[in-house]
Amino acid sequence: MAKREKKPAPVPFPNDPGAALFLELMMQMLAFFILLTSYAVIVEEKRLAAIGSLAGTFNPLPRGANLVNGNGPALPTRSIVDGSTAPKRTAKELTEMSKELGEGNAVEVLPLDQETVRIRFPEHIAFASGHVDLSPKALVFIDKLAISFQRPEIIEIQIEGHTDASPTKGSIYASNWELSAARAMSVFHALAERGVPEGRMIAAGMGDRHPVKDHPELSRRVDITLKFRPVTDKASDSEQRGPIQKLHRSAVSQPRQL
Repeated sequence: MAKREKKPAPVPFPNDPGAALFLELMMQMLAFFILLTSYAVIVEEKRLAAIGSLAGTFNPLPRGANLVNGNGPALPTRSIVDGSTAPKRTAKELTEMSKELGEGNAVEVLPLDQETVRIRFPEHIAFASGHVDLSPKALVFIDKLAISFQRPEIIEIQIEGHTDASPTKGSIYASNWELSAARAMSVFHALAERGVPEGRMIAAGMGDRHPVKDHPELSRRVDITLKFRPVTDKASDSEQRGPIQKLHRSAVSQPRQL
């Protein structure tokens, strides 16, 4: 008969109890982080925003130029979070959009500063008097707004409903506060149904507390304020005048011919 193989000797307990305790602690931490990773969910828009922010902060080139030409590696581009031009560019696009829809200057689009743009809907475009359902004319504009509002450089969308001081007689809403909040929520839901992330949006009813001076007809309105990602660097005048694409070049120089 073949001899039965001997069982291997048990692993001796380490002479240093601290090393065994440290190893056990590391194994528990590894299991903990594996558990966290299994629950992690990647949100695409937040991932893009984080990449763009890191590109603008740590990129050694002016304004985060992307090195995509040539054989060298490419750095993340800064264009998706270019806050210095995004508000003005977006305001221009929205103004042209309102003119194409036949509204002319009725829909006001105004850059408030380098990081904020305001869009103002008067009541006769957005709602019927005393109602909260968006008009077909407004929905056509909302369809186009939803596409612009999904850009990663827009980090917050504040929707404000405003009314005048007229009593809400015969309405299902007890006061102008409720009416203004319901109108803001109508815009909120319309944008959310068209793909705008709800986490970016804030809806607020302002009632009749914020009238427009010398323009009582604008008291009944909806204001949408877009907040853009702040700019992390200051480009020189020459960089502002010239397109970023001119800075593209190979990241790794070609090898010299021997």
